[in-house]
Amino acid sequence: MAANAESKTPPRNRSQFVRTEIPRAERVVSVLCVLLLAAIGVAIFIKGRHFDPNLYALRTDALKSTAENVEGKSGTICGEAAQARGVVKTATVSAEAADEGHGEAASTAKTAAKPAPTGEQLVMTVAGIKPMGDTEFYSADTLYEKIDGRAPAYLGFNFQNLRTRSFEVLGAAGSFVDVYEFHFDTPINAFGMFALERDPKGAALAFAPDGYAGELGYYFRQGACYVQIIASDTKEKTIAIAKAVAQDRAKALPVDNAGLDARRRLPATGLDPASVQFTGENAMGQEFLKNVFQATYAFGGKKLPFFVMAATPEEAAAAWQSFFEFSGKFGGKVTALPDVNGAKVFQAESFGTFKVIYQKDGAVGGVFDADDGGAAREFVEQYLTGKIQ
Repeated sequence: MAANAESKTPPRNRSQFVRTEIPRAERVVSVLCVLLLAAIGVAIFIKGRHFDPNLYALRTDALKSTAENVEGKSGTICGEAAQARGVVKTATVSAEAADEGHGEAASTAKTAAKPAPTGEQLVMTVAGIKPMGDTEFYSADTLYEKIDGRAPAYLGFNFQNLRTRSFEVLGAAGSFVDVYEFHFDTPINAFGMFALERDPKGAALAFAPDGYAGELGYYFRQGACYVQIIASDTKEKTIAIAKAVAQDRAKALPVDNAGLDARRRLPATGLDPASVQFTGENAMGQEFLKNVFQATYAFGGKKLPFFVMAATPEEAAAAWQSFFEFSGKFGGKVTALPDVNGAKVFQAESFGTFKVIYQKDGAVGGVFDADDGGAAREFVEQYLTGKIQ
């Protein structure tokens, strides 16, 4: 057995290659490599000890290319936006100033400057105040200069222009009131911006239905204008002047509620005024819900979100049907309810929340995201029968 095991063991390779001499050519190449590396190191050391200012010199010819609009779509987006705020002209002036001197650059800047927006001076009939300066005007292109950081939200609601002026409160050293009139293209967009910035702790105003009083001023929507009256401090006299100014502006600005039909259909009973919101597109994530007003209501010990969308009868019917079909997807349970005072109604349950949606003539609305289906149904039925107004 031992003989057999030994015979199966593979023979060990005892031959090993050992270099006893390195070829001459290989030694020469190795030496050359070492010398080359040393030479490179010395060159880098010497170069690093001498500063060459030309390496960091401004190439003004390279800047000139950035002042030209790029052809094509990307050029339209970036070029026009830059031109609107004078960025293109600024780049041109900078390049020319570096090449030809500041005098010609200043002349170019003066020629390229856009005229500041103008308009009618903001004049008050309120006693006890005095203008602290001229009225300032800002367009959609320059609004960022006055309210940088908030401007994009205003532009999203089709902001048109801003008129603003500050007034000193006479007899109260250091006190003043700032007046801002943000004009939009439509009353509905003015309301949208007003609702977006609304302070939930504000107190409702008697002289402006869409308005509230904050700690330092008064804020309201009148027609297509969103007005902010901001006091410099909480002194009794300053706040009183701010209120008088707000009342003056509410009387002076035209009343226009075009497009706000759905807002007027929100009931007042149980309404939390600070919760009123407006959504122009894709309300509740649904593309068929547009220009929607919603608010939260106290009802039967519950907080119920309620919305209304005003449209043509055909659009309202199509939106109701789309909502009905969508609510049955993803495991939702949908139940068609009996008509209420001529309105079609359905109730849906999904993931433990309920919605009760109605459609009557040119309106679609109802309760959504409620945790009590019975309360949601009762609220909608009372609304449709006029018990909740």
